[in-house]
Amino acid sequence: MKLENKNKLNDIDSISNWLIKTFPKLRGRPMSLEINSQGKINFLDIPDLTLADKKIISKKYPELS
Repeated sequence: MKLENKNKLNDIDSISNWLIKTFPKLRGRPMSLEINSQGKINFLDIPDLTLADKKIISKKYPELS
């Protein structure tokens, strides 16, 4: 069975591109990202983020807070 996000709220490409554009230090670093079928982020794991970086991400994606 194939499930697609019909609403196109968020997709992995747009989220990862936003993260790399906002935090250039992430380019080339490992990152784990999981979204559900509604486009909400279930899980985000990026090593070595500062508290300020985490606040910026949680403002953009409040489901992570």
